[in-house]
Amino acid sequence: MPELPDEWVQVWFLMPPGSNATSMGMGAIPVAPDRVRLPSAPWAAFDAAMHDVFRVERDHEGQWWVKEKVTASGYCAIRIWAPDDNDREHFEEGVLADFAPLQVSGAGMFGLVVLDVPPTVDLPRVRRLLRDGERAGRWTVDELCVTAAWQAAAP
Repeated sequence: MPELPDEWVQVWFLMPPGSNATSMGMGAIPVAPDRVRLPSAPWAAFDAAMHDVFRVERDHEGQWWVKEKVTASGYCAIRIWAPDDNDREHFEEGVLADFAPLQVSGAGMFGLVVLDVPPTVDLPRVRRLLRDGERAGRWTVDELCVTAAWQAAAP
């Protein structure tokens, strides 16, 4: 597990039944004794996006578990998967380069990218790029956490 900045804590999300894992962890920024802010979208948790604030509880082993979203940031979290036949060596770089001009950032590894989509960007353009890439067979898209504005911006 990578070392976290001094002020951060490790938090854990329970994964839904049928997932490949039972939980996933990530670093988060404490904002109150029982609240954390996410520095980016989690790789696999639904209804969680960059800068969202969550209530957390410690278990008997001292681990922090995410219990509920307290404040939504307005960001969307979109996961993009490489197709099986794609050259995964440069997939993440290419996806992030495609979205950078739209002011969308993210992180990627192993043929997977999670985009942090700010509420202030041109959402219809972002959605068109996602749709066009999916139609062209460049990637598969999962909406991990979206807003009403995202839904209204459907191309």
